[in-house]
Amino acid sequence: MTTEQDKSNAQQPGHSSGLLRAASKVGGWTMVSRILGFVRDILLARVLGAGLLADAFFVAFKLPNFFRRMFAEGTLTVALVPVLSDQRQQSEAEAHCFLNALATLLLIVLITFTMLGMLLMPWLLYVFAPGFADEPDRWAMALELARWMFPYLAMISLAALSWAVLNTYKQFAVPAASPALLNVAIIFAAVALAPSFDNPAIALAIGVLLGGFLQLAIQFPALKRIGWMPRLSFDFRQSAIRETFTLFGPAVLAIAAVQINILIGTILATLLDTGAVSYLYYSDRIVQLPLALFGIAMSTALLPTLSSHLSKGHQQQAADDLRAGLAWLTWITLPAVAGAFYLAEPIVITLFERGAFSHADSVATAQTLQAYAVGLIAFCWAKLLASACYAGKDAKAPMRYAAISVAVNIVLAVILMQFWAYVGLALATSLAAFVNVALLYARLSKTYGSLFTQDIIKRLTTAVVASMLMLACLYGFSMLWAFPADGAMQFVWITASIGGAIAVFFLSAILLGERKLLMQFLRRRNHAS
Repeated sequence: MTTEQDKSNAQQPGHSSGLLRAASKVGGWTMVSRILGFVRDILLARVLGAGLLADAFFVAFKLPNFFRRMFAEGTLTVALVPVLSDQRQQSEAEAHCFLNALATLLLIVLITFTMLGMLLMPWLLYVFAPGFADEPDRWAMALELARWMFPYLAMISLAALSWAVLNTYKQFAVPAASPALLNVAIIFAAVALAPSFDNPAIALAIGVLLGGFLQLAIQFPALKRIGWMPRLSFDFRQSAIRETFTLFGPAVLAIAAVQINILIGTILATLLDTGAVSYLYYSDRIVQLPLALFGIAMSTALLPTLSSHLSKGHQQQAADDLRAGLAWLTWITLPAVAGAFYLAEPIVITLFERGAFSHADSVATAQTLQAYAVGLIAFCWAKLLASACYAGKDAKAPMRYAAISVAVNIVLAVILMQFWAYVGLALATSLAAFVNVALLYARLSKTYGSLFTQDIIKRLTTAVVASMLMLACLYGFSMLWAFPADGAMQFVWITASIGGAIAVFFLSAILLGERKLLMQFLRRRNHAS
């Protein structure tokens, strides 16, 4: 039942402005990280190409990253933030006692898991890349690289704990900026170390370890500023720890639904011709930019915001912020979907086609990118809607829906790869994401009512029309100026295309009656910076 306090809170002007400012801050730092990530991937493509060495490196790198996303970064955050929000309502001392015990327990688990993982790596690799077993060279290379990089998991998981704590305290800058350090470390390895190694992939693996260390080290000054420095504590019988793991268990599958689906695609890709794993990797890297800028940024800001509202009993304010977040996310993601689909091949050529990366590799990667772009808005929605469930300490429903989504993906992937190979694998991942979203939306509608009001539907209609006008202008631009063959001019062409597309979208939105909305958006962006 809605309380008078809830109504008062909901009526306060700009009550969701803090949410948008937080999302803008996360998105800004994420943009920096992703730009460095593209520089990193350009260098990886130049050094490794899209053959045996690249396939081995990407599969080996996916091992610690998969476990990080499954058990640390996303899952730990959604399990910890609601519980820590409740603990802070009691006292900061109680919250710090809980965090010390949780950090100690996590450290013990990570050390044990890392040692076992390195010891049992051949079996892990067989699960993640069964197609490599019949190719001794790819298998041996992937096994060596996986053992080099697996300790990255421990360092990044401890850093992820810090990110969850900082996000709860509404400190978003350091967690959002931290991934940039991994990209800096790998760029350093590609430029400074790789030329000195007979096997450049080993140098890149060293860069991964350096990046993990830097991401962990930068957390301590930020934690000190909020008044908590980790200390050893073996008081594991706290009720807050039990509650965290009650949320953590079901969340493992739910929060990792997209990652599991991508992993399934990678596993099946190892059964295809050489290069399939690399095409999936490079296209996924591109689609991760708008996903991180919009979906992850908004869901990162929304989780502590909703958790705080709900811990105080402000149900209506939580509902209003959820609707506002979903509306903003959908509105800004639609043009990204259209642009990524239309400009897929020019983007891939501009970023990667040099050195060992051929034009045939570009065409194959672009086709895979288009298949991922189909599901981009579903990937973003899933992040946001799952965060809303976790804020209400509901981990079981997202777990069930994620399991259904994974099952759908497996069936679709096996079917579609028969017709479209690696493109079919990416398309299966996208379609499965829509199944997950439909189930999450139905569940949250029962709690909060309809998440799309008439005003929101009208706003999204203008976004669809503005996106269509944007595509028409992109088509006209490509007719007037064909995509150039020269590498330097390609960057000019793609920059002009994307910049012009953004300008046309916003101008179209203004002409369609969204001037007030855009001015509000820009003011909040400026405040966030």
